[in-house]
Amino acid sequence: MAVGSTVTNEGQLEKHRVLAEVVGVGMVDVFLKEEGERRVFSMPKTRCILMNDREVNTEENTITPRIGDLVMSMSDRFGTLEKKMGVLVEITDVPGRSKTAKILKGEKTEFASFDTLIVLERN
Repeated sequence: MAVGSTVTNEGQLEKHRVLAEVVGVGMVDVFLKEEGERRVFSMPKTRCILMNDREVNTEENTITPRIGDLVMSMSDRFGTLEKKMGVLVEITDVPGRSKTAKILKGEKTEFASFDTLIVLERN
């Protein structure tokens, strides 16, 4: 991964990250090729992060939440990250529609798409 930034008089505003493959190695710099692009560019090694995906299991799936599990849901709603957490108390699976989840947080219940859930703790 190659890392850049936007800098103004006020300082560094934000970092930019690009996934790239090393195609040439020099003494302190490297040539990189951005994923999906033809263009090659140079960058100091100190602005690169080595990512090793050799031991990544691409066959692994997320575990399926069950009633009673402590779950978290995260989704993007019109540019805002919506986060919900609580105990899964109900799963609704209506044919032809997306599966939904009812989450109990204290005495309040919230609804979320079942596909957005991850298990925090198994009951």
